[in-house]
Amino acid sequence: MKRVLIPVVALTICFTVIWKWTLGFSAFTVFSYTLQQAGTLPRTFPDLAMISQDKEVFHLKDKHKYVLLNFVYLNCPYVCHKVNNQLERIYHLFDSATVPSRLEFVTVSFDLGNDDVTKIKKYREYFGTDIPGWTFALPYQTNQQAFDTFLHHIGIWKYTVPATGIINHSLYLYLIGPDNKIVRVFDPARENDNSVYEQINLCLQKQSI
Repeated sequence: MKRVLIPVVALTICFTVIWKWTLGFSAFTVFSYTLQQAGTLPRTFPDLAMISQDKEVFHLKDKHKYVLLNFVYLNCPYVCHKVNNQLERIYHLFDSATVPSRLEFVTVSFDLGNDDVTKIKKYREYFGTDIPGWTFALPYQTNQQAFDTFLHHIGIWKYTVPATGIINHSLYLYLIGPDNKIVRVFDPARENDNSVYEQINLCLQKQSI
């Protein structure tokens, strides 16, 4: 009996620990775990003052329209820029009747220590000059600790490597509704351009009903 009971107990303990660590088998990476910890959708997007590439200070809650938000690390050697290239393709799937009147795109820099308005404006120019409704921005008048807390609250995992200063982070896209609630979170590594476009369009159509 003991030969059977001991492995069963051990297996049960392991199962329970894994279930707890993965939030009920729903989060198997530090990225998804942080996102799950932030809460279920829809949830309120925490307020953060931002400054655009044109030196305009704004708050997403004041836009009263849909916003597709992402974060970028400009010194990233590859992945961040690949995601922004995908975002550019998604942007061009929408017509001028939708962007910017009903939907805006906002890309925010992670790097408070190295990025400034001049740098993000130059980066925006890589995507062309005719992109109304796509703002590149920085957190405005906030310190690193407050910004990291903000990221954690919305479900973004971020870690700065002490030895190199390189920033590792998750890459989610957030769709924020006119009522300042996060209504969709997209994983660009797992969802293609058309999938993201169609889901945003569904939200826009529901708003029109």
